[in-house]
Amino acid sequence: MSYLVLIGDLIASRESTHRQALQHRLKAVLKRLNQQTPALASPYTLTLGDEFQAVFTRADTVFDDMVQILAALHPDQARFALGLGEITTDLNPDQALGMDGPAFYRARDGIEKLKDSGDLFTLEGLPDTWADLAGGTLSLLSNRVEKWEANRLAILHGLLMDTPVKDIARELGISEQAVYKNINNGGLKAVMQVLSALAQLLNDYLDQKA
Repeated sequence: MSYLVLIGDLIASRESTHRQALQHRLKAVLKRLNQQTPALASPYTLTLGDEFQAVFTRADTVFDDMVQILAALHPDQARFALGLGEITTDLNPDQALGMDGPAFYRARDGIEKLKDSGDLFTLEGLPDTWADLAGGTLSLLSNRVEKWEANRLAILHGLLMDTPVKDIARELGISEQAVYKNINNGGLKAVMQVLSALAQLLNDYLDQKA
């Protein structure tokens, strides 16, 4: 059986003048995600330094999770590597620790590649037929998302959760017009379509390897 492993890493956190507050925000958002993400085989867990990881059985919410983390950390940023493959040790349902296998190796390789490329997202483990398309799409998305303000990230999260625009506006303390302006200027409908297609591609792969 194959799984989807996410490894995340805070960018330049050691140089941050408010590192303690940054780590507090990270812990808070990971705790929230662990309470609301149904497809976690192993929960979001802080590991070495400012890294964190989790194991998924499905990809339905993985991209929204990343958007939530970025929104919670803004203006600081994080990078995310996804690895598809088997886990050769027993699953740990309590912490994403003490596990090993190709899914973890690929996610780890992805983090190292992101440190070189400067992108925010990568995906390792898809067949060659899909790997270039998925990789190019995530690279383009990285270039777009890293320039966004916190409100745009929060708006995307709301849209991914099917939250009505009026409720998004109220939660953010902005006008509905400002929400629609962000949707249009950020191309958020297109971003949602891309993320939905990528999640479906990952789910199809996981279903084939079940």
